Amino acid sequence: MRGTHTFLLHEETVDFIIDAETYFNPPILNIQQGGESIQHHFSNEQLAELEYKIRTYLDGIRYPETPDQQMILHAECNEAIEEG
Repeated sequence: MRGTHTFLLHEETVDFIIDAETYFNPPILNIQQGGESIQHHFSNEQLAELEYKIRTYLDGIRYPETPDQQMILHAECNEAIEEG
């Protein structure tokens, strides 16, 4: 079954719960917001792929509290020039 479901995730708390697989069911990813819930039935391999894609995306985000590597390099170069 194909379909698109949209949650508007503004200021409400979103809960993510994974129910472990059982003999009869694969793992279930529950996404809950307010009174609404979506359940996705995934295989372990699909969950691993989802985790990889989310981690890859998050690794690509530049967080403001992360030091800018270019600024660090310039500071080290300037310091080396002043010492030398």
